[in-house]
Amino acid sequence: MVPSGPRPRAASAPRRPPTHRVERALRREGYARVAGVDEAGRGPLAGPVVAAAVVLPERRARWLLDLRDSKLLPPGRRARLASLLRRSCECGVGAVSAQVIDQIGIGPATRLAMRRAVLALPREPDALIVDGRERLEHSARQRPLVGADARCRSVAAASIVAKVTRDRIMVELDACFPGYGFARHAGYATAEHRERLSLLGYSTAHRLSFEPVRRALDRRSGRGGG
Repeated sequence: MVPSGPRPRAASAPRRPPTHRVERALRREGYARVAGVDEAGRGPLAGPVVAAAVVLPERRARWLLDLRDSKLLPPGRRARLASLLRRSCECGVGAVSAQVIDQIGIGPATRLAMRRAVLALPREPDALIVDGRERLEHSARQRPLVGADARCRSVAAASIVAKVTRDRIMVELDACFPGYGFARHAGYATAEHRERLSLLGYSTAHRLSFEPVRRALDRRSGRGGG
């Protein structure tokens, strides 16, 4: 079962497919190996935050034109593209557990997952296009760009690899912690997840620093009041 994850973006989101303009501009500046970097799972109540870094080939296969922000793709197409990306491109993946998220916070954890993804690439990149405003602890030239997953082909590729990887992790966690529905909602704060959290309490897959989980913890320990 493939989790649905967060809702797709509103209709006002950019409709044009991502291009390689930013990657091409960086290459013209002399940065030959440009990696797109993106994360999946910043907002859920459970599971890791996962990031991916992808260096697309300069030879442009036709299927690369199908790349989109992962949230705009149906699960089947997303999985097919992730498989093609892993076979045809240089990919690195990094993850940070719920326990570490609780220790250092979701912002630092996201940057750590992104850095791990970049370090997992087979060869060191010369430049990074990072979705959002994040800057990573890395010596490569960095171009943070809000909405890069909808604008830059390599970042769209990274969003797909990160999302598919995390969905698979959540399916595995669903088998370890039955009853929460992780395989359906990927740990996001859906009505079903909140209800199961209220009935079952938290698991070790949950992020205790996130408010809905903390409320469940307080109820279990008798500190909820009322």
